[in-house]
Amino acid sequence: MKLFVVLAGAAILGFIFLRRYLEVEKGIHLSSLVMRPRNFFHHRPEIQAHEVTVEEMIPSADTVDSKKIAKADSFVKKSDIYLGRGDAAQAEKLLIQALSYDPSSVEAYRRLALLYLHQGLFGKAESMYRKLVVTITDEPTFLSNLAMALFSQEKFEEAKKYYKRSIELDADRAGRFFSLAQVLHQLNEVTEALENFKRAIQMEPDNLDYLVTLARFYIDREMYPDAKELLGEILLAFPDNEDALEMMKKIS
Repeated sequence: MKLFVVLAGAAILGFIFLRRYLEVEKGIHLSSLVMRPRNFFHHRPEIQAHEVTVEEMIPSADTVDSKKIAKADSFVKKSDIYLGRGDAAQAEKLLIQALSYDPSSVEAYRRLALLYLHQGLFGKAESMYRKLVVTITDEPTFLSNLAMALFSQEKFEEAKKYYKRSIELDADRAGRFFSLAQVLHQLNEVTEALENFKRAIQMEPDNLDYLVTLARFYIDREMYPDAKELLGEILLAFPDNEDALEMMKKIS
């Protein structure tokens, strides 16, 4: 039974992590994304078409003809229309066309990277974000998005590094501390993971997802007295919460 609780907890942790990340960082609800279901913790090799060379920086716009830049901008604007319609395939084609005209288009890279991230194409998203963070080193959203792509491929050490860098630049988002805690949990860095879970909850004390996830963390780490205490607090505020009720029943 203990093994079942741990495995179930780990699976639900991953789902909550992705959902909260998209809601907190991007204001996007997971149910609104059009994508195929994927296993975030067992990454399968992807088709390499359209991936970029991550070691090279995005070239300067000074090296691109102004007419090509204008043409690329028109493709980027058209891609926004298709993204609004939920047509990810056509939006991707337009963004790739934009980059073929103007390889310096940060906006094209940004949209394409986010598109891949939402589709669960984490290898492609990683490639795009690596190119962006090498070129623009002080943008915390790029850093945290790269960390998300890395986390989803089980590249936990790198994910930790980029989440920490994003927090150094912008420590006002609870979701980043929550995400970092998830990574540290996977790395068995229990003390630091707990510190970051608590930091996220301090910033958003009424966030039920954070509270339930911390309870699962306690259970995964066999910290049952802490889990019972926290679950009691959750059920006092949310007496009908099914996750909390189920966890309390299993550990009682």
